[in-house]
Amino acid sequence: MWLGVGAVAGSGATVWARRRVERLAERVQTGRIAGDVVSLVDQGARSTAGHVRRSIETGRRAAHRRRRQLHHELERRDPGR
Repeated sequence: MWLGVGAVAGSGATVWARRRVERLAERVQTGRIAGDVVSLVDQGARSTAGHVRRSIETGRRAAHRRRRQLHHELERRDPGR
């Protein structure tokens, strides 16, 4: 029984691998891989730009918050200033 299960699993994996290699070979021949790579790089760049933009905004908010705190502390120490 286990021999049969192994044979079925092995032949199924072989068919799957063969189809996958054939699809990859087709993509290489048609040049679709280059388009896929460009698409991935573009998505990565957009994602990175979004992270940088959010980081800058977070830093600005923290700086404004700290500035308000410092002004408030200064007013408490020297109210006439």
